[in-house]
Amino acid sequence: MHSNLGIQTSVIRCYCLTIVHWRVGKSKIARDYLSDHTLRNLIRHPSKHGFFYATFFMAAVVLGSVLIYSLFLPQAAPKQITLAVLPFPENGEFTPLSVGFSSALRDSIALSRDVAVVDTVSTNSVMWNPDRAPGMSHVLAITHFVDGELHSAEGKLERIDFRVVNVSHPNWQEVLNVVDVEFDESKTLQSRRDDITLQVRSALYDNSSLRTEPVQYGAAEYREYLATLGEWLLRYKDSSLLSSLHEAYYATKKDLFQTTNIATQSSRELWNAVALFEETQDAIAFSETVWNLAGEYPNSLAVDTLGSLAFDVQKLRLAEHTWLRVARLQPQSAFVALNVAHVRRLLGDSEGTDQAFRIAELRDDLDIVRYFRVLDGYLANDVLHYIVEGFDQTVFDKLREASGGMLRGEFLISASIHIGSLSSHRPSEIESAKLWRSPPLWLRDDDPRWTESRDFLAQHIPSASAEIPTKLLSKAESTDGMAQLFAPRRPE
Repeated sequence: MHSNLGIQTSVIRCYCLTIVHWRVGKSKIARDYLSDHTLRNLIRHPSKHGFFYATFFMAAVVLGSVLIYSLFLPQAAPKQITLAVLPFPENGEFTPLSVGFSSALRDSIALSRDVAVVDTVSTNSVMWNPDRAPGMSHVLAITHFVDGELHSAEGKLERIDFRVVNVSHPNWQEVLNVVDVEFDESKTLQSRRDDITLQVRSALYDNSSLRTEPVQYGAAEYREYLATLGEWLLRYKDSSLLSSLHEAYYATKKDLFQTTNIATQSSRELWNAVALFEETQDAIAFSETVWNLAGEYPNSLAVDTLGSLAFDVQKLRLAEHTWLRVARLQPQSAFVALNVAHVRRLLGDSEGTDQAFRIAELRDDLDIVRYFRVLDGYLANDVLHYIVEGFDQTVFDKLREASGGMLRGEFLISASIHIGSLSSHRPSEIESAKLWRSPPLWLRDDDPRWTESRDFLAQHIPSASAEIPTKLLSKAESTDGMAQLFAPRRPE
């Protein structure tokens, strides 16, 4: 930035000196400043079209600067790109293999440090909804997307076509279009995915480390994995339980990892860190690992895990910062918006709380959103010291119904604590990566339901009774450290 400003300043000075000399005659300053022989002759003889040549020189320098700027700046400057990988069809139809491949391609591109990549569940839900697909660039809040198609004949894959499209302007622009006419049959789907990943990231001037998974899987094994992943996504293609699908999808991928050992590097490292924490209960080491993983893989599950850890130990600014990042990656999850709303309520940001609630309501029409909206009204006005079941029986019953089958993961446990049924869950159903030091959303620390649940957690979940050092996540106390956590970085 400073070098560009210096060039522009020098050019302007040169131009001004030339024009001044043309107007008033010879100038020793201009002669000393301009070393070019031709320009010095022009200054000595200003009557010979001096103004024309000076203007021509200025225009040439400016155009040259613009050319250099356009060629080299995109590769050097941090970018604000949000990308979605749309579901790929196979021969015009969505199949388990094609949908699983596009999901795996998304995960591979998401290893990027420079580009934000929207999650598969949000993208697919929008693209498979005919009412929302036309406005997908606004609904998903993206600047670019990748789409493509698998072409096969008689069960044999022949080629994969794909393109990258810039939708950040009213007139969409095709950045890259690849028709894989020379499909190498010796390449596996994993290696083709890696090839496409590198081409996409190169087209986006992505300067972060061009990483791919270090593990190479068998061709048949990986194909079966993709088909299983795609089959799960297609099974819930028309599901109305969108926010719950995020948790269920990640749980499915973790189950597949345990049976096939196939996962992206970011997920593999996170799940290994969780397993180590369950064994050692070393909260300091675990929080350091999660912080590093969230910064190294800012499109991964580690970001959400870091948000939960920060909330548990009341690092509320860090919790808000990380959950806002997750909200960008999961633009169709009402649960993430509820997390943001709750932490903003605790921070005293009533306007931000209301904004997050409105976003949650737009993302998913859920009874649990309405339930927490009602609770927030009571807590904001300090009307009720203890939220009890009878305050709104209809809404409470809706919450009970939702926790019976609609909710997953952390929100299932939160709802169970609200209705006083946590003890009905097996310990294996409770997130072991949480420290369980803070009550769930819109529940007071002195609420009897939380007191009872905390005792249950301490008895059955080791992390709930582990020692928490005061220096846990101390990096969050540095404003600069938190600001740089997910920021795009210039190359070294």
